[in-house]
Amino acid sequence: MKILSKKIIKGVGFIKVIPEEDDDFWHLYNLLSVGDIIKTSTHRKIVKESQTGTKVAEKRRIFVFLKVHEINYWADQYLLLSIKGRNCQESHWLSLGQFHTYEVELNQQIVIYKENWDRFHYAILDQIKQQQTQSEVAAFIMEEGVGHLCLIGSATTRLKQKVEKQITKKRSSNEQREKGMEEFFRACLAALEQDSLFEQVKCLIVASPGFVKDDFYVFLRNTFQKEEKYRGQQKMLDKIFLVKSSSGYLNSLMEILQDQQVQQRLENTKAMQEVMILEKFFQQLRIDITKVAYGKKDIEFAHSLGAIQTLLISDKVARAKDPKVRRQWLKVIEEIKNKGGEVFIFSSLHPSGKQLNNYTGIAAILYVSVQFDYEDDEEEEEEQVDQQIHQHQHDQDEFKMDIAVQKKFEEFGIEDGDDDYM
Repeated sequence: MKILSKKIIKGVGFIKVIPEEDDDFWHLYNLLSVGDIIKTSTHRKIVKESQTGTKVAEKRRIFVFLKVHEINYWADQYLLLSIKGRNCQESHWLSLGQFHTYEVELNQQIVIYKENWDRFHYAILDQIKQQQTQSEVAAFIMEEGVGHLCLIGSATTRLKQKVEKQITKKRSSNEQREKGMEEFFRACLAALEQDSLFEQVKCLIVASPGFVKDDFYVFLRNTFQKEEKYRGQQKMLDKIFLVKSSSGYLNSLMEILQDQQVQQRLENTKAMQEVMILEKFFQQLRIDITKVAYGKKDIEFAHSLGAIQTLLISDKVARAKDPKVRRQWLKVIEEIKNKGGEVFIFSSLHPSGKQLNNYTGIAAILYVSVQFDYEDDEEEEEEQVDQQIHQHQHDQDEFKMDIAVQKKFEEFGIEDGDDDYM
């Protein structure tokens, strides 16, 4: 993601960015909060009525100021980040307070104005500055007739393409089966060629039960040697790393990333660091349950004793909608770091992050054994219910135009007619 400009004073201000790759959608999703204001250009369906009464619909690109009401992120074969908000500035095409849903586009400029920039947001900005372009690793998980190509980036793991081919059963003629496998492997190669994926990634993990992975490697080697259009691409074979898996489906991905040889080869990537530290947590859980903690109450209790050595927290927890809850966990993170502890913020779109979310999204490895024998605090539960009711009431409030919105943008140097958006 390209950061064009930034002006933040005492936690209030804006950032102007251009998302350039898939992982940037996830960074934007974590930066945005309900109540933020965004400015960008977007397409909107405009219906015109002629003098004869005929209605004609057309799409126009317009500028919008939206006060964010809802943020949705989907990651499958296609990525989508949508921002639903109410218009803060009346125009010829969009009335004041009218809802509009904006779908974020790559290489499209967007301004985000927040009044509560905190450490979590600053950490994301630092990560954006340091991140490398494109995904670091790709994994092709396959078995006979089925293949799943996944991209493992610094922030997301997603399915890029699924390859399927009917393969003749082994008891049928070997000639038909070999022909079917060759067609399947050629379809897998076509998936790798799409968007020049083979050239972009640092490493390609090919995993399968049995010898399917080995047969695919032999197919690639022979194809690169014999066919003219692949001449000179033999060096691509050096990127391939063969690993055994229990199946050719996505549920084997975590198993593959836990392979020791894979961990040694990819130990410097963020995704692998998350896998290794989560595996360390589970090992400690099996050895001595008193030296680990998970769940809000156990973590808070262990932190009050200064017993946390390593904190594992999901970005789902760190980006809580309630600013008070978010500030609470950011304070815990800062205090642990100041005492010499380690903190790992997991992406919910990596297999390791999903697994951590199954354990409440927050866990810790402790310096010493801790006995968690306190009783549940009913007052705290009542306070949480009150907060949820207050949040619901706040969400139901009728939208009122903040007269100072435009002045805030002008104050921070964001002009209305910025042609760079087009």
